[in-house]
Amino acid sequence: FSVSGAYAQDKIEREYKIKPSQVPAAALNFIKDSFGPVKVNWYMEQSANGKSLEAKVKKDNRVYSAEFDTLGNIQDIEVTINMKEIPEALRLTIERNMAVQFSRLKVQKVQKQWIAEAADLKSLIKGDQPGSKHKTHYEIVITGRKDKRIDEYELLFNEAGALTRQQKIIESNYQHLLY
Repeated sequence: FSVSGAYAQDKIEREYKIKPSQVPAAALNFIKDSFGPVKVNWYMEQSANGKSLEAKVKKDNRVYSAEFDTLGNIQDIEVTINMKEIPEALRLTIERNMAVQFSRLKVQKVQKQWIAEAADLKSLIKGDQPGSKHKTHYEIVITGRKDKRIDEYELLFNEAGALTRQQKIIESNYQHLLY
């Protein structure tokens, strides 16, 4: 069981609400074209990786998060799902990989993440087949016991069920980021 060096990091993030007037037109148009007339909550997210914009939208009883760079270019789409919605063979592989890492765990949140070109992401949101290849990852937030400590982690699994990133979530009550 091996993964890359970027695998075990702490996740320190600050997210705050912003007004639509602070969002680039490209991001506003992507959301409008993809979801139609819906309520959108916009956020600025600051992390060790820099800044990004995030739109949170509720559609068909699901929460979608669209992440954009600061120029308004779409990066990925995440949709909240239930663990049971992951195809069975893939889910079993993911569960085995989590059991290797943690002596006990509780799943808090599961998101399917799509990475593709903007047109293909729009097709996926609308439930259509995308025109070209897209990547599907699964982001799972857990509370897990590891090395006799209980912490919250964000785990990212690829389409084969391999763990590609594991970050311990550091809750920050500060108005600034700690690095």
